[in-house]
Amino acid sequence: MEQLRQVAKRIDASDVVSLLREVYPDGVRGRNEAEALIAFDREFSDPAPEWRGFMAEAVADHLLRRSEPLGVITAEKAGWLIGAIAPSGRIATQGGIETLIRTIELAPDLPATLIAFAIRELWHEVITGEGPAVRGRVHFTRALDASDVSLLRRILEAGKGAISAAEAEALFDLHDAVASGKNHASFDDLFFRAIVNYLLSASGVETPTRTQALAREPRRDAGNGIASECFAWLSSHIMRDGRPTNAERALLSLIDNGAEPDPSLRRSFDRAA
Repeated sequence: MEQLRQVAKRIDASDVVSLLREVYPDGVRGRNEAEALIAFDREFSDPAPEWRGFMAEAVADHLLRRSEPLGVITAEKAGWLIGAIAPSGRIATQGGIETLIRTIELAPDLPATLIAFAIRELWHEVITGEGPAVRGRVHFTRALDASDVSLLRRILEAGKGAISAAEAEALFDLHDAVASGKNHASFDDLFFRAIVNYLLSASGVETPTRTQALAREPRRDAGNGIASECFAWLSSHIMRDGRPTNAERALLSLIDNGAEPDPSLRRSFDRAA
C-alpha cells in the first residue's frame, strides 16, 4: 500500500482504480484492508468519480459479502463504518459519502441508525456550509437546494421497510434547521410524505413500499389511521422551530382529520401563520 500511495500521488485517481484492482483482485478481504482503503481516500484532494465508485463498491462488498453475518449490516458493522468514514464525527470526503449511501442501498437489512446518521450528516453540512456533500455550493442561508433534496431522497429510498422513528427524528431536526431558508420546493413534499409514512407504520397501519410512499400523496383520510400516541409525537414536533412551513400545515391537516389537536398548538400555529 505504501508503494501504491507514492505512485498514486503522481497519477489520476482513475488510474489508481486499475492499480487497486491488481492489489485487491479478490476484493477487500478484511477490516484492515478496508480501513487502509478509506484512509487512502482521505489523501486525495480531488479524486475522480471512478475512484469514489470503486471505493464505495469495495467497502460495501466487504461488509455484505465477506464479513459475517453475510448480507446484513449489523449494529456492530454500522458502528465500524461510521467510525471509519467519520473518525472525527463528520464525513470528510465524497468517497465517504458515497460509501455510506452505497452500503445502505445494497444492504437487504440494516439498522435505521445508519440512515439517520446519513440524514444528520446532510443536516450538519447544510447549516455549516462545510463538508463533501455541499462542497462548491453556498449554504450559508441554511437552505436545501435541488441537489440536497435529491441526495436526501436517495438516502431515504435506500432504506428498508417504513420510515423509522430514528429517521423521523432526524428528518424533523433537518426540517427545523432549514425552516427559515428558501428551500427547494420538493423538500416540503418529501418531508411530508416521509413523516406520514412513519406515523402510519408506527400506528400499525399497513403501508406501501418505502419508494411508493415517498413518490405518491397520502390519502386525504390518512389521519384516521394514525394512533393517538403518534398524534402526540407529531404535536410535540410541529412548530418546534416557531415558524409554520407548508409541510407542517399539511401535517396539521392530518391531525384535524384524525384527532383533536392540542388547542394551544392550534392557537400558536394560527398566530404564526
